[in-house]
Amino acid sequence: MIDALTDQPANQQISRAAALTALFLGYSRAARGTATQRDRDGDQYGQTLADARTQVYREAADLVRLQSLADAAQQMLDHGKQSYVRTPPLIDFDGAGVQYVIGRAWQFCAWQIDPTLPVVAPSWT
Repeated sequence: MIDALTDQPANQQISRAAALTALFLGYSRAARGTATQRDRDGDQYGQTLADARTQVYREAADLVRLQSLADAAQQMLDHGKQSYVRTPPLIDFDGAGVQYVIGRAWQFCAWQIDPTLPVVAPSWT
């Protein structure tokens, strides 16, 4: 059976989904390690940012495991749009920074599936 969106056999899609699941879980473990290190260093904000990425990567792994790749990528972009803060505020900048990191992480995950997807969480620079 051929997947209409990717022109790849269904078993190749399953293999790609398994590889992406493993990739996202690896990113999650790495972000968790960063959070632990930041905690040891007393960097609460850095720990919060790393914990946010940890959660996004875990959820991305679940999406890839439970949905088609196209649906997972679209849902990731939707999460990125909803989480992203377009303009950094003067008040609660730290909270906006966490939301920014979450939006960018979701976008990054979607791009791992399809690098041609649009930008939904542009850089603040």
